[in-house]
Amino acid sequence: MAAAATTISTPEGATDRAGLSILTVAHLVNDVNQSVLPVMIPWLVSHRGLNLALAASLVLAMNLLSSVVQPLFGYISDKRSVAWVIPVAIVVATAGTALIGLAPNLPLMYVGAVISGIGVAAFHPEGSRFSNYFAGKKRASGMSLFTVGGYLGFAAGPIITTPLILLFGLPGVAFLLLPAIAVAIVIWRELPRFEAVRSAAHHAHTERAGKDDWRAFSIMTGVVALRSMTFLAAVTFTPIFAMRVAHVNAQLGSLALTFLLLGGAIGTMYGGRLADRIDRRRVVVLSLVLTTVFSLGLALAGFYAPFFVAIAPLALGFGIALGLSAGVLVVIGQEYLPRHIGIASGVTLGLANTIGGLAAPMFGVIGDAHGLVAIYATIAFFALLAFLGSFAMPKPKALARA
Repeated sequence: MAAAATTISTPEGATDRAGLSILTVAHLVNDVNQSVLPVMIPWLVSHRGLNLALAASLVLAMNLLSSVVQPLFGYISDKRSVAWVIPVAIVVATAGTALIGLAPNLPLMYVGAVISGIGVAAFHPEGSRFSNYFAGKKRASGMSLFTVGGYLGFAAGPIITTPLILLFGLPGVAFLLLPAIAVAIVIWRELPRFEAVRSAAHHAHTERAGKDDWRAFSIMTGVVALRSMTFLAAVTFTPIFAMRVAHVNAQLGSLALTFLLLGGAIGTMYGGRLADRIDRRRVVVLSLVLTTVFSLGLALAGFYAPFFVAIAPLALGFGIALGLSAGVLVVIGQEYLPRHIGIASGVTLGLANTIGGLAAPMFGVIGDAHGLVAIYATIAFFALLAFLGSFAMPKPKALARA
C-alpha cells in the first residue's frame, strides 16, 4: 500500500489522474440511477396508470431525504474518513432503482425511490471531497472531470435502460445491479489509496486554510437551487416532451434526453477548463444566460415540433449551457467554505439539488394543466432567476496555500 501512497498528490501538487479516473467511473455508475426514473415515466404512465404529477412525485421521493443525507454525510466526512461510503452508496442507489421497476404498486415504488435517493446522496459529498484532493492545483478542471462522470451516467441511463425495459419490461432495470456491484468491488479494493490521499491532505492542512464565508455560500446555494430546478425538470420531462410534442417513439424520446445529457458532459468539461483561466463567477453567469436562451428555444420549438431539426439540437445546446457551471459551482462552494469542504459539497450537490427536486411535482401539475410546452417555458423562467441571482455571488477568494 506504501507504493500506492507515493503516487498520490496533495491538493496543491500535480493532478492524480488515476484517482480522478476511478472517481469519475464511480460517479458515472452512481448517477445512472438519476436518469433511469425519467426514462421509466412513460411506461409508468402507460402501464401502471400513473399521471404526470404522480410519476413526478417519485422524483420528489428520490430527492426528499437527500436534503438531510448529503449535508449529514458531508459533516461526518469533515470529522472522519468515510471513504467506504462511496462503493456502498453505489450498490444501495442501484438496489433502490431496481425496486422501482420490480414494485407492483405505488407505495413500494416510493420505497425504492427513497432508497435510491439515499444511496445517490451518500455518494456525492465524499466523492467530491476526494476529487478535490486528487485534482491538485487544478480544482475546477478536476471537479469538472468528476462531474462529467455524473453527466455521462445521466446520459448512459436512457441508452442502457430503454433496451432493458423493451426486452424485459420495467423489472429489467434490475440488471443495472450487475455493473454497480462490479464497480463497487473495484473501488473497495482501492480504499487504501483514498485513505492515503486524505492523510496527505490533512497533513498539509490545505483544507483548513482561509475563512468560511457563509453569506456568500448562502447566496450561491440559492443560485444552485434555481439551476437545479431547471436541470431536474428538463431531465424528468424531456423524453415525454419529445414523445407527445414531437410525436416520436420512446426510443427517440430517450435519445432527446441523451442529447441533453451528453451536452451537459461537454459543457462541464470545458467549463472547468475555462474556470481555471478566468473568473469562475463569469463562467456561471455565461452558463445561466445561455441556459435561459436554449430553454426558451425548446419551448418555442414545441409549437413546430421538428425533432431532428430543432428539439434534438436545442436539447444538446441546453445541456452544454447548463453543464458549463456544474463543476464550477461545486468548487466555488468549497472555496467559500474552505474549513468545511464536506459540508460545502453536501449542500451544493445535495440540499440545493433536493430543493430543485421538490419542484418536480409542480412542473408535473403545470404539464397536466397546460401541456408540456408550458413546462419548458417555466424552466426558462427559473433559469432567468438563477442568472439574475448569480450577479449577487461575490468572487471567491483563492484558498490560502499551505
